[in-house]
Amino acid sequence: MRAIAGVVHGDGRAIEASCLGPLMRSIAPDRAPEARSWHDGPAALIATTLDGLCNEGQGEAGIVTSFDGRLDNRAQLLDLLGDSGRILRSAPDSRIVAALFDRLGERFLQELVGDFAIAIWDERRRRLLLARSPTGWRPLLWTLDGARLGFATEPAALIRGLGISPALNEALLGEILAARFASETETPWRGIFRLAPGTALSFEKGEVRRWCWYNESYEDLSRLSDGEHVERFNALFDQAIIACMRSDRPVAAHLSGGLDSSAIVCRATELHRAGAIERQIGPVSVRYPGEPQDETRWSELVEQHLGIGARVVGDINWDIESSGDWCADTLQLPVRPNTVGPTLSVCRLMQEKGERVLLTGEGGDDWMNGSHAHWPDLLLSGRIGTLLQEAFAQGPGRPFAANLRSLLAESIGPIVSPARRARVLRPFLDTAAPLPPWIRPEWADRIGLEQRWRDAARPIDLPGFAQRARSTVIAPANRDLIFDPIQASAARHGVELRHPFYDLRLLRFFMGAAGGTLQRHGQRKHLLREAMRGTLPEPVRQRQDKARFPAPVIDALKTYFAQRPPTDLLAARMGWIDGAIVGRLFDEQRRWRESGLTGAAPNPCLAGLWFCVAVDIWLENAFGMKP
Repeated sequence: MRAIAGVVHGDGRAIEASCLGPLMRSIAPDRAPEARSWHDGPAALIATTLDGLCNEGQGEAGIVTSFDGRLDNRAQLLDLLGDSGRILRSAPDSRIVAALFDRLGERFLQELVGDFAIAIWDERRRRLLLARSPTGWRPLLWTLDGARLGFATEPAALIRGLGISPALNEALLGEILAARFASETETPWRGIFRLAPGTALSFEKGEVRRWCWYNESYEDLSRLSDGEHVERFNALFDQAIIACMRSDRPVAAHLSGGLDSSAIVCRATELHRAGAIERQIGPVSVRYPGEPQDETRWSELVEQHLGIGARVVGDINWDIESSGDWCADTLQLPVRPNTVGPTLSVCRLMQEKGERVLLTGEGGDDWMNGSHAHWPDLLLSGRIGTLLQEAFAQGPGRPFAANLRSLLAESIGPIVSPARRARVLRPFLDTAAPLPPWIRPEWADRIGLEQRWRDAARPIDLPGFAQRARSTVIAPANRDLIFDPIQASAARHGVELRHPFYDLRLLRFFMGAAGGTLQRHGQRKHLLREAMRGTLPEPVRQRQDKARFPAPVIDALKTYFAQRPPTDLLAARMGWIDGAIVGRLFDEQRRWRESGLTGAAPNPCLAGLWFCVAVDIWLENAFGMKP
């Protein structure tokens, strides 16, 4: 898969060709035959695929582009280019990006739909531009070392390729260990930053400027009828699936049996049978016989409904040594135990078959679940009838008093109460929650951890509570830290993950959709269920439960703590966490696992316990700290 990197000297010094070797080897150790590099004067750009780098002059100015990702609206972009667009119809995305930049300048970013990380060197101005898509999953890291700016999609390229001396960013490690994330731009390495989705960076004459280029006003669709919502969603969902299916090889898709993955597989199959998609999508199911997360029953219902068979793979047990090797090799955090097994199983199968693209249902829970964040908007706009209708129809048999309490708390509460307003507008970060018990208070004070959480709210210039709350889903602070290792793991097997629910055109629709259409009668994903009538098998469409995956995490923690007790974790020895409390909380989780995972978890701390182990593995193998 693609990765990009580059370096620019802000003082004008020329890049020496010998400097490219370490950068090339660090970003493409197993992809050297296809990798391309360009350098001239103070700038050098690298891409690991032949079509990821474009150094053809466009117009009068020389423009060099390094591109990771894909453009999902190529037809519209080519139309913008007029006669030039007709020449570029079979050109790689990197060349289209160069042509658009030459014609429109920085505002070309506003025209793009897709998932991308872009680097553009403007030779005439001696200026570097970096940018990420607003729903971007492609990482883009950068660092400024004196007058030298380096960028890459992988941390190893910056640290090893540029010879940077690594240093710990304890403050971000505090967020990770607490499993409560606030920063969108920091990494565990001090002085190495990430571009947040929808932002850009320019480097010119030694000066760095950053800005949010994606700042959109969303159409208010809340007065559309249910039928109009369904019609518009279906058109956009089809468009997203068709765009994600663009590949010169067969495309696979996760099929768990949940609503989101099943909707993608079923609708892609219908589109293929209608002639809108060239190939039948290839569903792949991961099975967990005898485990509570097994969804065989549901995925088989989808197979029977479509009359096709999914390829079945098993899980792969989490392994301490492999996890450590991963950190040492990539300098990334380890992949979560509930994700690494299925990811490796599916990607190895695809690698054997020569498949390169895997569609996932990621984003369905983010956008489709819905919430009551729109209730204050209904109250403030005088739509009292709609508010009362929704509030007193939250599920059969729900007591009147419970509905009344919910109405008052969730409509008036966010308007008059700063605490309730914060919970609505920052659903991923509860600043009022106490410090996790395993975090040492004195360390938290030293790194300013709680202040980081309080300062995390960024001004959001959007109308209404609903749009401001939904905007937090576009790029939550924890997403890159959790998903970068997953995507990098897939890429090591030549597999690109694509997420149709994160199509920018769908995002625009969700941002303006009526809240009562997303969630109704206490039922989440109401709109998706209505849109998938006749497409999904009825038991799957009406499914209310969801698979839980704590077992692989608890099993991995048990394996790790048998080798290194919680009190011996590096973070405990450093005085960052209380290893005894980690051990006690894990014992509660272990007993719950041994009892069959029945009922609610004894303590909602499992993510934090995993990150205590993940940071331990990372500190030892990526940072080189001795146990």
